[in-house]
Amino acid sequence: MKVARIILWALVLVVAAVVAGVYVGRVLVADPNLEASSSVGAAMIRSRYDEAGGPFTLVGLDGKTVTEADLEGKPRAMFFGFTHCPDVCPTAMLDASRWLDALGEDADKINIVFVSVDPERDRPENLKTYLGAFDERIIGLTAEDEDTIRDVADRYHVRFEKVPMSNGSYTMNHTSDTLLFDADGDYAGFIPFIAPNIRQNDKAAAAQEQKAIDTLKALIAS
Repeated sequence: MKVARIILWALVLVVAAVVAGVYVGRVLVADPNLEASSSVGAAMIRSRYDEAGGPFTLVGLDGKTVTEADLEGKPRAMFFGFTHCPDVCPTAMLDASRWLDALGEDADKINIVFVSVDPERDRPENLKTYLGAFDERIIGLTAEDEDTIRDVADRYHVRFEKVPMSNGSYTMNHTSDTLLFDADGDYAGFIPFIAPNIRQNDKAAAAQEQKAIDTLKALIAS
């Protein structure tokens, strides 16, 4: 069932890109302050993450309060996104699921966390459904209001913004990298989101994925 879900999401991404006739995103890596927007509205913004981290009070998938203290004791990898994201977020969650599979028995020694930057639409129940389609081991967090998420994002040096769409809805531009923290909650680096042009090269994509897995293994071992 899990494999079928992953294949389905991959097909959705490919079909969406072909039908829309768009290049679904790019990342400028020379300067972490530069922004690169996708033509489908999901910008991948790389920020400077030094000294990222700190306390937070958010809402878990069961509707109960979750703080940073609840996640300490294990290193964690945190991704900030939203469930209506057309390309970056589902791709990142597919990556996260593969990381966990590759870690094997060590998968339970790290917390993979998805923090929604769209609490207006991402309530615990639909966030749970969304993440469950990728991997039930991924921890989902949201908030009661945007101000709370904004405060957390500022502490974690993550950027996001609401972008109105012509149909009256909106999308979110957001940081796309995965931030890493040790078991004490201290910043330990980041895993860059793999750009679409790299993913088109199987060898390069595999090398980047292995590098991410090795980074997580080192984080766990430390």
